Amino acid sequence: MNTLSKKSLFWDVDREKLSPEKDWYFIIERILEFGDIDDVVWMELTFSRDKITETLKKSRILSNRTRSYCEVAGYAS
Repeated sequence: MNTLSKKSLFWDVDREKLSPEKDWYFIIERILEFGDIDDVVWMELTFSRDKITETLKKSRILSNRTRSYCEVAGYAS
């Protein structure tokens, strides 16, 4: 299934209008917080590690559990 079309990730927005180029921060946040392993793989193939790390550093919605995962996954130190 296409990650951008998943209702479980983007329940509150028009999924047809999501653009990885313009909405990368929002998309990465949602995948990190609510995505499954397939979404994380898609994210890694779609976005640079710098964008993922920047999102992790600036996000105000990511849980401590998600931040811990990201440290183990190598997105943050």
